[in-house]
Amino acid sequence: MKLTESRWGKKLVVGAVALSMLASTAAFASVSAYAADGGKDAKTVTAQAQTKAKISWSKAKSIFKKRLPGGILKYMRLTYDDGRRIYKGKGVKGNYVYSFEISASTGKIVDWERDYEGSRYTASKIGSSFTLTEAKNKVKKRIPGCYIIYTKLTRDDGRYVYEGEAYKNGYEYSFEMNAYSGKWIEWERDWAF
Repeated sequence: MKLTESRWGKKLVVGAVALSMLASTAAFASVSAYAADGGKDAKTVTAQAQTKAKISWSKAKSIFKKRLPGGILKYMRLTYDDGRRIYKGKGVKGNYVYSFEISASTGKIVDWERDYEGSRYTASKIGSSFTLTEAKNKVKKRIPGCYIIYTKLTRDDGRYVYEGEAYKNGYEYSFEMNAYSGKWIEWERDWAF
């Protein structure tokens, strides 16, 4: 019996070594194929194809303008999302803010959202001494060179406030300030991309 056990042991060792050699050969073959391809895998080739086929910023802007005639583009930036290059941005028209994504390789609009950001309140109706213009100027003073996406007078937690969004260098700022005093109530900065 011991003789049979040792033969089975030898067969197992030989089989394991053979399997290991087979796996090494397969790995070497795939590395060789990878090197022969210039070191490019499928994701790299796809990414390079998208990069070569990207549309220009001005073409993406014209796609936005065609989708929203009369709309004002507040910002748009070329970035990556889910492994693809897209133009991502925001625009406004009337009382609405539009968030969008446009494929940089095809020019197709891949995401389009509309949010109502209008206001039924005016500073004259509530007797506020702090105006909408002053609120915008306060934001511009805090973030020099920013783009204000929208600012509106609204009622929140029983008080009148100016709320809005601004953009600068890849960051989106959300803010809220007291409509009477101009004091900051809320200030947030988030990476927009």
